[in-house]
This record gives sequence, C-alpha cells and structure tokens, in this order.
Amino acid sequence: MRRIEKDLTLATAYKNWLGNLEQLGENHPEYTSNNQYYKDVVANLLWIQQGLCAYTEMYLIDKDKVAPINWTLGRVNDFEFLGHLDHYYSSLKKERGWDWNNFFVIHADVNVKKKGKKIAHGILKPDDPHYNPFYFLEYDFKSHNFLPNCERDESLQEKILNDINTLGLNFQPIADFRREYLNPLIDDVFLRKLTLDEARGRLVQFYTAFEMSIQSLKLE
Repeated sequence: MRRIEKDLTLATAYKNWLGNLEQLGENHPEYTSNNQYYKDVVANLLWIQQGLCAYTEMYLIDKDKVAPINWTLGRVNDFEFLGHLDHYYSSLKKERGWDWNNFFVIHADVNVKKKGKKIAHGILKPDDPHYNPFYFLEYDFKSHNFLPNCERDESLQEKILNDINTLGLNFQPIADFRREYLNPLIDDVFLRKLTLDEARGRLVQFYTAFEMSIQSLKLE
C-alpha cells in the first residue's frame, strides 16, 4: 500500500464545481455514480494511483487509458474500468459525498465484501503526509499478508490491524493472487535468474509487498 500524492490536476471541471460549492457554503449533492463528474474523479485518481487499487495495489486498468492525452477541458473521454470509487471515511459520504480528500479508487470486491461502512482510524490513509508503509506495516512472505509493524507500540499495532482488515489488504482472494504473482519473481531473484532491477521492471502491481518481501528475505 504505497503513499499516494493526490494531485487534482486533470479533473479541473470537477475541481471548479467542488470549489464553487465550498465557496458558497452549500451542501454536497447526493453522491451517485450517475453524477456528471463521477468518471472524471475516477479517472484522475486512477492516473495518480497508476491504474492500481489504492489499498491492495492490485491492477485495475492500464493507466494510459486515463492519461492527460485523454482529457479535454477538464473532462475525461469515456472509458471502462474495474473497481469502485470509495469514501475512505464512510461517515462523510452523506453530507460531504464529493470531497476529493476522501476519495480513492479500489478493487470492487474489497469495497463490497470487506470495507463497506467499516470505520478506518486513518493511520493507513494513502495520501496522508505522515503515511509510510515501512513504518506502519511489515509483510509475512509465507502467508503473503500484511501485519502491523512489530516495532510499534501495542496500542498503535491494534489500530493498524483494524485498518489492515478494514481496507482489505489481506482479503483472501487478493492475498492468494499476490502470492501467485510475486513468488515466481522473488524465486528468480533468489536463484539469480533476474537482478532486482530486472524483477522490479516486470512488476505491474503489488509493489509494496514485493519490496517488503525482498527486505525480509535479505535479498538486497
């Protein structure tokens, strides 16, 4: 789960619309995927998320499909994508349903089967300036699950574990796929069939899990 620099630079029509709401002190309209700016928000996020689920880092779309060349006057050309637009703090959805700072695009199954309306502490919010995956998390290569960093105090570990579960980082189908995807690459590094840089060059998803695996196995 990488840190995300969340720049709203492509969906400028949405940005202006949201800014007008804020300036006038008006409530956000009801959140719905039928809103005219829904796909613009999704596309801007997918571009900065590099086409990955913001939480699990699973591949969702070729990021080139939402690249700046596909935008006109702050609106994106039509495109298809896998995933859902998630409200990180679900409690804000009713009154501030279009808050840019509360949005991420995530894997649809994670949203429906894991996160839903569960409460996150915010410790693992990917765009938080203090978020650092290597500070808060560690990775068990055998199970391919993320764990709270054992060097953090017990109270913080409990909150981290809550957010790991809430955000679906170890959602079993994705953890299983992560294992199948990463093991061959890491084996090739271990057997010196690939250099680390060559293995990194082949990655299209699960970057944090790969780096933590390399670190824990002392392959660097």
